[in-house]
Amino acid sequence: MRRLFASLVLSATLLAVAVPIVAAHECVISSRSAQGNTGADHSDRWAPLTLGDVFGFIHTAVGGPALTPDQINEAVEIAVDQGLPADGWLIRIDKTIGEGSKNPNLADGKGLDHLEALVGEQIVSIYFQVVGAG
Repeated sequence: MRRLFASLVLSATLLAVAVPIVAAHECVISSRSAQGNTGADHSDRWAPLTLGDVFGFIHTAVGGPALTPDQINEAVEIAVDQGLPADGWLIRIDKTIGEGSKNPNLADGKGLDHLEALVGEQIVSIYFQVVGAG
């Protein structure tokens, strides 16, 4: 019981520290249509970021072990089951839009959003779920 409690405390602490780091600068337009995404994807300012990409690098932000390819697939499946987009996001790569803004609308899922605020906690939670199952 003591070991379980200690691991829960550690996970909560890591989660609190890691969430701001994960996807901190990735800007997405949540309300953009599929046609709008297709147009933006042809720009050199926007690029796709898949769930597989995120789960492939998240360990560098949270200080945990790298996920194996099977664990990445498992994490992606869990994420999709929880409602995250199967094809990921189209992110701004040349700058952070709204950087330093105190605008509360940057995580409302209706326009410009930062992935950290939008899904950071959920992504980190899935990572620890998969690591804990391994």
